[in-house]
Amino acid sequence: MRVIADERCRIQSRELFKPNTPYDAERKADGRVELVELVEREIPVVKPRRIDGRLRGAGMKPSREHVAAAIRADRDSR
Repeated sequence: MRVIADERCRIQSRELFKPNTPYDAERKADGRVELVELVEREIPVVKPRRIDGRLRGAGMKPSREHVAAAIRADRDSR
């Protein structure tokens, strides 16, 4: 399918794009433009707990390796 932008640099296609949906656009080295639909993901929520009169978060502290692995996995999934 060939798509052409108008004078205001807009592209419209009812077959390709859903209304009111955000997309991530990236220009590749070979000149292609890649559009990826941004999908909302559920973010886990930690309920605070009251310990010794103070509010605390989760009962564990994640290690640096665990956080780095989670960030790497999120980047790779994109």
